[in-house]
Amino acid sequence: MKIPRMLRDQLKFYESKGFHAIHVEPRNGAHFLVVFAEFPQAQIISKNGSDNRAWHNNIAHYRRLQKANAEEKTNG
Repeated sequence: MKIPRMLRDQLKFYESKGFHAIHVEPRNGAHFLVVFAEFPQAQIISKNGSDNRAWHNNIAHYRRLQKANAEEKTNG
């Protein structure tokens, strides 16, 4: 599957912040389902996400998901 350049750029940015995509699947239109290694919840990402602020907001969201997942694992 060919991943659009803008989505590749987003995934590289997320990887630089510690979030590694392990599965990418096309959805309707400009959207892709992405699964990260750091938490189990799949994320829908637009390939048109050229807004840098949105990328940083996504990182904050992913950190919250990662923390919640870690707490769930330790609490059983």
